[in-house]
Amino acid sequence: MAHSASPLAACANCERPFIAAENFCPNCGQQNHALDLSFGHVAEEVLEGVFHFDSKVFRTLRLLLFAPGALTRRFWEGRRVAYVPPVRLYIFISFLFFLLLSVALHAPEHGERHTIGQQLQQTSIRFRADSIRLARTQPTADAKRVLLNRRHVRFLNGFVNSDVNSDTADYRRWNGVLYTPLEWRELPTYSASQFDALLLRHGQEPSFLSRFMGRQGYRIMQSTDSEVSHQFVRGISLMMFVLMPVFALLLKLLYLRRRQYYLAHLMFAIHVHCFVFLLCSLSMILTLFARVPAKSALLLVPLVAVYLLAAQREAYQQNWLKTVAKFSVLTGLYSVTIAGGMMAALILSLVLV
Repeated sequence: MAHSASPLAACANCERPFIAAENFCPNCGQQNHALDLSFGHVAEEVLEGVFHFDSKVFRTLRLLLFAPGALTRRFWEGRRVAYVPPVRLYIFISFLFFLLLSVALHAPEHGERHTIGQQLQQTSIRFRADSIRLARTQPTADAKRVLLNRRHVRFLNGFVNSDVNSDTADYRRWNGVLYTPLEWRELPTYSASQFDALLLRHGQEPSFLSRFMGRQGYRIMQSTDSEVSHQFVRGISLMMFVLMPVFALLLKLLYLRRRQYYLAHLMFAIHVHCFVFLLCSLSMILTLFARVPAKSALLLVPLVAVYLLAAQREAYQQNWLKTVAKFSVLTGLYSVTIAGGMMAALILSLVLV
């Protein structure tokens, strides 16, 4: 790392004289610069200590953002000393991305002060009021839509209303729920045998899955949006460690005749995902601080597609016909993989909440 601080004539630690322009003392290893440092120099050292941040970052980002595939190509050719290693680059950029994602999901408009159960309860009350009002009018399309949803509204209403003390079969029949509000409130205090008796009383076979779903359903209803979204961010970060190797494996299969090692394709996958993370981070910054509409993020999809196509063409050096064909197969298969990963992240967030 290049430093702009003035060098010393001798080492301040062991007093060995420096020869020519030595940056470190060969006797004790202390760096050759004075202690009266500027704020910029200190900030540079802090970034280097935390993220190994130096002037390589700017050269790396310039190629990553404005020359698709060129960074990977240079690493494959062995010209890597001037650039940040892929893993270190991914750690730095993914840290920024998931930090911004966490801030975006925990924004005030996401209603973190109310539990999910309270929000569903308020929704059910609004739908019930709408159904009563529309039932007294002519059966318009809007009224039919609300009335068709009445069964689901009754389910939500009976499922989360904790201010109703009914414990009758009629309540369950008219509200379409499994547990009565009284049973729902007492659910956390039930022992295993009591919970099994509750399941049998309502015609369910006691099993590990039914017990888990019942207790986990209660925890979800008592959680806030921010708690669930925090687990969702954790799930996405874990899924990315699985999805990137899958992306590299798809590249390995598509370019099997090139006889490249898997790690070479993984390097390309890391660079592409770093670009996507940077682009999404910029979009979140504009949404959070510049009030740019969140729908503008949809513009990132064609931009990422064009970037990936150009990166494949530059890195693998094949003609456009083969590149477009392999790009189509890659994006199709990886889109299905991403959808499965997002679903797995959602399920994981609900399990860990």
